[in-house]
Amino acid sequence: MMPHPRISPFLASLPFLLMSVAVISSPGRDNSAPASPDELRSSLLLFGSIPPQDVVLRTAILNTLVEKYQYQSYLEIGQALRQGNLDWIECRTKIGVDPESSYQADYQLTSDEFFALNKDSFDLIFIDGLHRAGQVERDIINALKCLEKNGTIVVHDCNPRNEAMQRVPREGQGMWTGDVWKAWVRFRATRPDLKMVVVNADFGCGIIRRGRQKTIRPPGNLSYEVLALHRERLLNLIDVEAFVAGLKSDMLFLGDQSR
Repeated sequence: MMPHPRISPFLASLPFLLMSVAVISSPGRDNSAPASPDELRSSLLLFGSIPPQDVVLRTAILNTLVEKYQYQSYLEIGQALRQGNLDWIECRTKIGVDPESSYQADYQLTSDEFFALNKDSFDLIFIDGLHRAGQVERDIINALKCLEKNGTIVVHDCNPRNEAMQRVPREGQGMWTGDVWKAWVRFRATRPDLKMVVVNADFGCGIIRRGRQKTIRPPGNLSYEVLALHRERLLNLIDVEAFVAGLKSDMLFLGDQSR
């Protein structure tokens, strides 16, 4: 999710801080669940129960994949503030890419420029750059080219909550996912060689692994109204509990998840 450029980093993170406080202070909370803001960024496999779906962060989804597959290398496209996500990823090697110099990314380049120069491969690649469908498609294609054999791609902001949030070009919305979801649907319709699910957390964390899936028939009109009517089928949307249970049982990516 991209905050409005005029919102300070602190204000942009405020909703997550407030949600963290709500989890910590919730009466009767299971002690085996994450209890602190730091723990809310940790692998969900480390706890006996998981926090409410609406407070699960993309960082926790990423670290859950790191824990499950013992990943060592991580690439983040669209780094923004390091402390927002990248610094929390529990990989030995971490690379951030962002053209905005104030973020002090390892590579201050656009994603296209970085992929054109890159010679390395990565276990886990997080795509959270320019939130326009055409760019997201290129980022996914380029990420697949440098993904390790058992690697995973995670695409952020696949599940906008309302029409305004996904409107392109940006029109001053406070929170903006762009039309990332359109790129996702196109891959769901054209790539039987991939396995794809969207975890319904943090505005939709789309997970891509190599494998097989039953492709969907794309709607003729990729409008938000169509997404709202067919969200689960188009995105292959699952909740956080299904994600964790599927990873624990090794069943999540064994077969097609299409409904």
